Amino acid sequence: MKKNILITLISLLFTMQAMPAEAKAGPIIHIDPVTHIFAAVFEGQPLTHDFKVQNKGSADLEIKDVTHQ
Repeated sequence: MKKNILITLISLLFTMQAMPAEAKAGPIIHIDPVTHIFAAVFEGQPLTHDFKVQNKGSADLEIKDVTHQ
């Protein structure tokens, strides 16, 4: 039973990924580049990098928080 549920969920995931963006309702975030690795820096040196964030969806995109890892 668990195996059937897992297979169904995986199939649903692949189906949703195959849908064109226009068919999906709601906001769709697109970030370019997705990651950025800084070169070695000295302590106290300010670091900046610009990320291009776009909403490719059909509803407003709200960004409520941004964190780093």
